[in-house]
Amino acid sequence: MKQTTTQSAKVLYHLQNYGSLTAIEALELFACFRLAARINDLKEAGHDIQTEMKKLKNGKKIAVYSLPKIQKQGELF
Repeated sequence: MKQTTTQSAKVLYHLQNYGSLTAIEALELFACFRLAARINDLKEAGHDIQTEMKKLKNGKKIAVYSLPKIQKQGELF
């Protein structure tokens, strides 16, 4: 049986190793259509994920998710 990595695990790994993540990036990288839901799952599991609203040149706002630089994160679930 093939073992699969959950989208939440992929999102957390990306945040820990590559920095910030947006919904468009999550869709392209992990085929994750509901990044906000995965972020909520991770927050409920005890991870301190920060959300910054960034305004684009066209006036639209997007959420940029990241982990605090100094804080060490716990285990996934």
